[in-house]
Amino acid sequence: MSKPSIVAIGGGGGASLVLRAVEEFAAQRSAVIAVTDTGRSTGLARQMAAIPAPGDLRATIAALAADPQGLYARLLDQRFRGAAAGAFDGMAFGNLLIAALSQLTGDFATAIATVSELVSCAATVLPVSTVDTQLCAELEDGSLRRGELAVRGLDKPPIKRLYLDPPAAAYTRSLAAIRSADLVVLGPGSFYTSVMATLLHDGMREALRETSACVVFVCNTTTQPGQTDGLRLADHVRVLSEWLGPEVLDAALLHRSSAVDPAVAARYAAAGLHVLASDAEDVAMVAALGVQVLIDDLAERAGGERALWNKQDTIRHNPVALGHALRQLLTAS
Repeated sequence: MSKPSIVAIGGGGGASLVLRAVEEFAAQRSAVIAVTDTGRSTGLARQMAAIPAPGDLRATIAALAADPQGLYARLLDQRFRGAAAGAFDGMAFGNLLIAALSQLTGDFATAIATVSELVSCAATVLPVSTVDTQLCAELEDGSLRRGELAVRGLDKPPIKRLYLDPPAAAYTRSLAAIRSADLVVLGPGSFYTSVMATLLHDGMREALRETSACVVFVCNTTTQPGQTDGLRLADHVRVLSEWLGPEVLDAALLHRSSAVDPAVAARYAAAGLHVLASDAEDVAMVAALGVQVLIDDLAERAGGERALWNKQDTIRHNPVALGHALRQLLTAS
């Protein structure tokens, strides 16, 4: 195969990781990014400009800038600090810039493209939708949660069903990228509020069913409090496969949990994040779904815990190992 076109779908951290991992062997790299976040900085920008969530898009653009350490890339992620900042304390400048550009141009997608040009982004970064909508969930007890923060809130019954209110169509350029891709990668990232959230937009499932690309799910290394508590690896694949429909998901890439340092695993478990262990039962359950199972050591070696804005740190994927696994999958397909 000549150099492939690769699309990563999900949140900012996962999609940018995937596209960095495949940089050496991809001809075209595109990110289709979730837009339903309601976190503090993003949520305020959404309220101010009546736009979809800019935060994950901003983070992806900054991470994939031609020079991620350049002035403009760092400026996008720069947050206002101090008591005098008031409601803007913690606000990422890039979120304000996208909000202002959206109002100036009257078009959210144009604002994203303009910011991408500003930092000479090395990949095409696209919103999954240009519609301002809210992620909602029905829980197992029948109660409802509205807004991404509430959907991933702690101490609640498990999530039974996700939906958007109001319903929202996917961005046409994002659908076109998926249909023309050679490899489509779902995840890693927040399972319900990033990966699954992108798939709720009208047209996404259809595009994934129609594409001739190999569609692969990169499973997370740990559970996520408020989202996937108690789920095993096979449960993640099952939920995703059921939503997509039969014969859409081609492969699932699972991390070999035995490679995780027990001290690191214990540190995360204390925060409610439990290492997802792949065993023979998981492999059999995933294979029964008609999904190819790939298992590899995908974790970065132990490092310091990251201080993330409004989110928990987790065991990170090693981009070199991830790139190698995805390249092998492409070669074999």
